[in-house]
Amino acid sequence: MQRKRVVRHAPKKHRNVRRELSAGGVAVRQERGAWYVALLKTEHRRGSVWVLPKGHVEMDRKERVADAAKREVQEEAGIVEMEVKEQLGTTRFVFQAETALVKKTVHYFLMVTEQKELVPQAEEGFIDAGWFPIDVAIDMLEYDTDQDIVSKAKAILEGKVPAVSSEHPSSRKQIKIHS
Repeated sequence: MQRKRVVRHAPKKHRNVRRELSAGGVAVRQERGAWYVALLKTEHRRGSVWVLPKGHVEMDRKERVADAAKREVQEEAGIVEMEVKEQLGTTRFVFQAETALVKKTVHYFLMVTEQKELVPQAEEGFIDAGWFPIDVAIDMLEYDTDQDIVSKAKAILEGKVPAVSSEHPSSRKQIKIHS
């Protein structure tokens, strides 16, 4: 009788998974009745891309998400004076970093300013910044998640979607985008 040969496989190696919480903003200003959006240009492995300002929430400092969004827009785009109006939505996506699979959640807020000058944060790899008409900005953005967030901001600014108060988290609509 021939014995069955049992082949043992090494246990599957679970790759490291890291969760990240970020916040950002759709900073807008109005000029002659038209809305303009602040965008940042950075280098990506696919070339230069336009993105929204966003960054990590400093959890160790117990930073609130809205405060982190404002801080990141101030740091990355150089917008000093702005008013945070409301939360626009939340995006979630996954990407492979060098050492881990990253599951990222980003909370976006609508912010209004009158400031015209933008200063891209070179230390974060931003090579340019500019104000663009909202429809142009939507087309320029590299990522569909950013496009969806700015489209929602446009609808709110044009009065097509009722504003959602950031004081009532249960009434916030989340935009779920998977990549």
